[in-house]
Amino acid sequence: RLADVSIRRPVFAVMLVGGLIALGIVSLPRLGVDLFPRVEMPIVTVVTRLDGAAPETVERAVTQVLEESINTIEGIRPLSSQSTDSLSLIYIEFELEYDIGQKLQEVRDQVASVISEIPQDAEAPVVNRVDPDAAPILAVMLSGPHAIRTLSEFADKHVKTRLERVPGVGSVTLAGDRPREIRVWIDPVRLGGYGLAVDDVIAALQREHVELPGGRLETGSGEWSLKTLGKLTSANQFGGLVVAERQGRTIHLDDVTTVEDGMAEERTVSRLNGERGVSLLIRRQSGENTVEVAKAVKAELERIRTELPSGYQMAVALDSSVFITAAIRDVGVDIAYGAALAAVVVLLFLRNWRSTAITALAIPSSLVASFVFFYAFSFTLNTMTLMALSLSIGMLIDDAIVVLENVYRHMEEEGREPADAASAGTDEIGLAVVATTLATCAVFVPIAFMSGIVGRFFREFGLAASSAVLVSMLVSLTLTPMLCARYLRVQRQQGRVFWALERGYRALESLYRRALAAGLRHRPSVVALAIVAMLGGIALAGAVPIDFVLQEDRAEFNVWLKRPLGSSLEQTLALVESVEAELRTVPEVSLSFATIGSGAKKRVNEALVYVQLVHKSQREKTQQEVMDEVRRRIRDKKLPLRDFAVEELGIISLPGSRNAQLMYSFRGPNIDRLNYYASTLVEKMRAAGGYADLYLSYETGKPEIALDITRERAADLGVSALQIGRTISALYAG
Repeated sequence: RLADVSIRRPVFAVMLVGGLIALGIVSLPRLGVDLFPRVEMPIVTVVTRLDGAAPETVERAVTQVLEESINTIEGIRPLSSQSTDSLSLIYIEFELEYDIGQKLQEVRDQVASVISEIPQDAEAPVVNRVDPDAAPILAVMLSGPHAIRTLSEFADKHVKTRLERVPGVGSVTLAGDRPREIRVWIDPVRLGGYGLAVDDVIAALQREHVELPGGRLETGSGEWSLKTLGKLTSANQFGGLVVAERQGRTIHLDDVTTVEDGMAEERTVSRLNGERGVSLLIRRQSGENTVEVAKAVKAELERIRTELPSGYQMAVALDSSVFITAAIRDVGVDIAYGAALAAVVVLLFLRNWRSTAITALAIPSSLVASFVFFYAFSFTLNTMTLMALSLSIGMLIDDAIVVLENVYRHMEEEGREPADAASAGTDEIGLAVVATTLATCAVFVPIAFMSGIVGRFFREFGLAASSAVLVSMLVSLTLTPMLCARYLRVQRQQGRVFWALERGYRALESLYRRALAAGLRHRPSVVALAIVAMLGGIALAGAVPIDFVLQEDRAEFNVWLKRPLGSSLEQTLALVESVEAELRTVPEVSLSFATIGSGAKKRVNEALVYVQLVHKSQREKTQQEVMDEVRRRIRDKKLPLRDFAVEELGIISLPGSRNAQLMYSFRGPNIDRLNYYASTLVEKMRAAGGYADLYLSYETGKPEIALDITRERAADLGVSALQIGRTISALYAG
């Protein structure tokens, strides 16, 4: 009936399909563009800083307290943690069926319930869920012939504030900066001469450097707000601060200290192609379009670049939108090629331009109309959804070919008029078209309901393919019969090309008839052959490599470097300079962007070098071959490294962790035995070969000075352990 209505009312068919196409065109610009679908990871992290604390102290005083409280929450799968210098990292993974938003709040509630049990000096724990959108999409390097303090202030006060106002930008963090800082250097000798302690200096700073609201003042003429301006803004003001009074004399801060208007301690470095500067790491808001946000940020950068003072330079060091745009464009080109080739194949078999045009029209119609479903389901244009469309190209034209071929047969063999043939032909084949389409959907729809993280990634794949196929069925039952009734004609003129192809098709048909007849005469043999082929396929399936995603040549990778514990920033910087010099000798490398102390752990003995290669069309080696060469060169240089890795950019990154294809966890009551077993396994894996970038997360060997308090002498002098600890902390921890 639908086909008959479309034949009698052609405007209905055109408006029905045209309306879907128009909605698809309107929906397309509103779709997000990303590399992978938006997947809500069921992982929550708890990050707590306790500056100056040893790993054992962090584990005992922070990590264990929080773990015991969090572990009572329902639905936890593995709960793991890392306790390092000054930092506690806890990872909580939940079962997929739970609402991660609700579990995030439960973790926050449990952390809040034990906040009083962790040391007061610890920063408030930061509870967040793992967001694939949390990785920086852009890194911008600001450099120039100026002091690092000047660059840091300009980056923070001017560039950062403007980038944060760009729609879609979530956060902008600095790396390699050294902001202005008032540093108070305590002189213990002068302090002791006045009979004062470090606690007195700390108390004076806490007492005098403060700004509090003063309430309001109500008068007959109105209401006035009050505030106490107690904040100090210069080194001179700090120097004049009153610490105490002794025997009628006022002791100022500069009497017992040296006050310096300087910079924060150097704990992070950022370098682009060997040149130092301040980098801005830009992250998007969750769910925002990566490409659009990057485009808006780069437009703002161009405006900022025109306003930069003389000598300042700004360069994009990392841009993840470039690969996403290229990947989406490549898949789009593949879809276009697939559609064109499908139309060419139809033309070769039908040998009729009108027939080819009618059937080929189903491909763009179905593709564009399917974007309506993308928008309705909040899908993005990513490799999964576009892969589903590219896979569906052949199926999108199937229904239209079946309908047109049957209509043409009625016209050619029975001599029917086009409208009558279109109605009869579609009626005859319509149920088969619906059945084959639904059978195809029965294959793709269950993919959308796969369990696990893989199921989350493939949900959009299954539904995208199903929606495109359903639209193609609608087109084949409405637009195709109408066009057949209006424009399809039996071809009377037959040229040389027609007969050349006809002879080939008749030979193919004859060969098929003989093969079919032989198969029907030997039915048991055919069934046995099919069973053997199936069993052989099952046997060979075990030899096929299995991976989550394909290894793509993204023309970019990371080099992770780690010096032994206790290494200084200067030593790590020297190591980075050596690796950068080696990278410059690799002809395929176009850019290197190095950061020290910029991760969640902010370790000065670790560095990350982002390496960008020239486009794959401009080099003979693949990315994997270049990575192997870089790995070999670093190994051969015998650098003072504890560990290093040359690794691909990960899909999802956890704070304080690294990307690896295989990770093993050893558990037990004795940490020394665990370390022995883990080290033995690593050595055996190295000896076996086939493994790269092996490393252990357990670390020992950092130099340490332990201060053992003599309680009796401290008690005689009236000094508590708390005072001693605060004094040491003030003098050495900042």
